[in-house]
Amino acid sequence: MTEWSAVARATIERLALTIPHDATLKERKAAIDAAYPFGPRSHWPYKAWCKARRAYLEAYGYKGGKAPAPPFDGWQRDAETGRPIIPDRTLGGEP
Repeated sequence: MTEWSAVARATIERLALTIPHDATLKERKAAIDAAYPFGPRSHWPYKAWCKARRAYLEAYGYKGGKAPAPPFDGWQRDAETGRPIIPDRTLGGEP
């Protein structure tokens, strides 16, 4: 664990003690976001914060932060290159 991760987790753990048990996910997110301790939201400190934030909020139903499926997910792939095989629609092919 990095020092950034330790500080992020400790900050969120301290803050979690002050959040009411009946707080909504939106209220929890707002409280967590307001407690960001590192200055500019960039680079490794921000990445460690986002990881600790996500870990805390997932216990309360948070499902954000997941990347969408790639546009060619599920398409047939060329065995040699691994690239998706895009059918020629002028010939009536289906994806």
